[in-house]
Parts: sequence; C-alpha cells; structure tokens
Amino acid sequence: MNIDLQKWLKMFQREWEDKPIEYLDESGNWQEDFDPLFGSISDVIQSRDYELSVAELQRISQWKLQSSRNDSNIKENTDEAVTQQFQSAIAASTDRGAIDALTELSGIGVPMASTMLTVAKPSHYAIIDYRAFRGLAGANPEIVESPQYADYAEFLDHFRTYLKNPEAYEFYMDHVREIADSEDMLARQVDMALWAFDKEMA
Repeated sequence: MNIDLQKWLKMFQREWEDKPIEYLDESGNWQEDFDPLFGSISDVIQSRDYELSVAELQRISQWKLQSSRNDSNIKENTDEAVTQQFQSAIAASTDRGAIDALTELSGIGVPMASTMLTVAKPSHYAIIDYRAFRGLAGANPEIVESPQYADYAEFLDHFRTYLKNPEAYEFYMDHVREIADSEDMLARQVDMALWAFDKEMA
C-alpha cells in the first residue's frame, strides 16, 4: 500500500464528526447519526427491510451535498418507488445491477446511488466521488503507472464518466474492495481514507 490509510481515515473522521446524517427511527422520529460509518442509520434501514421514504432520501442527498439543497427531482418519486428500487438494488448480484436499479429513480445519479448503497451496507459498498476515485491512484499507483497504456486509459475513462456510468462504479469498487481486503478495512473506510488523502494532496 502506497499511503497510510489509517492516518487518512482518522483525518476524515475528525473533519466529518460534526456532519450528521438524518434518518427516521423505529418510532418515526428524526434522529441524527454522527458516525461516518453509518452505524445507526444502516441498522434501522436494514431492520425495516430497506424501506426508504422520499423524505429520508432527500436527507441523504443533503448530507451527500453538505447543503440544505438537494435535487428537487427526488421529490418526483413516491415512497413506494424508492423502496422498490432500493430493495431491488440491495438484492442485485452485481454492483452495476444495484446502480442501475437506483438510477431509475428521478434525481439519482451514480454518486447518489452509491451513497444510498453505502448508507445501507457500509461493509460492502463505498461512496464514489472525484476525490475518492482520484485517491485510488495514490493508494494503488499501478493503476496509472502501468506499462500498459490501456490500463491507464481505462482509469481515465472511468474517472471521466463516473457521474453517469455504472461501469465506472464497478471499476471503482473492484479496487476499493481489493484495498479493503488487503488492509482489513471496510469498503466505506477505504473511501473515507481516499477522500481525505486526495483532499490533502490536491
């Protein structure tokens, strides 16, 4: 491993410790989860078999964007449609299938779909954004230093198209899980560390 992921993980946790994500508890009351590993919200979502309301989806979007603004198109979905697509995504056998199910919802692109998946199952999924994706090159330089130009071109193509391309998420997750396995980390912890590393290096 080319970078100290544990160091960058701690830096991420310090920066995000005051940025909670809101969710509805078992009683239907809004709560705040300050854990960047989504310990409380993922437990609740899993306990209700991945039911998710439009209101919660909007809160997840606000957390992802770190803004009171969210994609107004999200409101065009119904609670039933959100839950149906979310459950289909969780049941999908591939990362691409999971992303495809969620991006059928109005206002949901690949980064937001990855956030929904990660909030629900942080041990298995990771959030994709340009910082974490770019951070892959620091953690695994072979991706961009390969003598095979085709490997570098593949990285660049997926980086360029990750906002809308489910295949880019598959590529990203293959590398994130490889790192997670080698470093005994959760997929979510890897994306946190990559994000913090790239932010510092940028």
